[in-house]
Amino acid sequence: MYFSNINNWLFFNRSCYLCRLADALPQGLCSACLDDLPRIAPACRRCALPLSAGPDLVCGRCLRKPPPFDSCLAAFAYRFPLSQLIPQIKYQGQAVHLGWLADVMALEIETRQPPFPQILIPVPLAPPRLHSRGYNQAALLAGRLGRRLELPVDDSSLAKPKDTAHQMELAGSARRRNLRNAFSWKGPAYGHVALIDDVMTTGTTVSEICRLLKKSGIGRVDIWVLARTPAPQD
Repeated sequence: MYFSNINNWLFFNRSCYLCRLADALPQGLCSACLDDLPRIAPACRRCALPLSAGPDLVCGRCLRKPPPFDSCLAAFAYRFPLSQLIPQIKYQGQAVHLGWLADVMALEIETRQPPFPQILIPVPLAPPRLHSRGYNQAALLAGRLGRRLELPVDDSSLAKPKDTAHQMELAGSARRRNLRNAFSWKGPAYGHVALIDDVMTTGTTVSEICRLLKKSGIGRVDIWVLARTPAPQD
């Protein structure tokens, strides 16, 4: 229901969502605003952090200690306007933003042409937080991406039965302890999945989930996130 008015909005108001001045493309932004979104290029193909060298390389951090996921695609850097919009989505009930954000994210995914997974899996919320927020932004993002990219979505096999403290309130090893045994998996052993989330900061959450998925027999786990913070916070 959060996306129900997106098409109507685009039909009746063709101005760009961000600048409100120029005509919008089908993604909801004008060409100038779409070009100005904060992309990360080049980026490490394993963790999506910026690189000083060319594309399709792996950073020194990932070479020294490879993450449990196989690759990470971050559509944008966590800078303005993403740094303003994502908190509005998560904490101010502005889920409608996810419609056009998912569309521009799908455009980035199609442009980069990664090996496509067989299914998309959103990062779940614990029931108390889902009840409080009213929706899971990762699930809404995955649903829209699935429709745009014609990929199925499994939003029921991965769960978070254990409620945990906000990761942003913790640092380093405390983040890892906070998420220990917080997730559960009751789905099949897919060959290749993409885990969908809004923001990746340290990678602690997706790493914990990836270990669980691979222990459950899943062959390859990619991470697709809307935004990536510029550097991990230890």
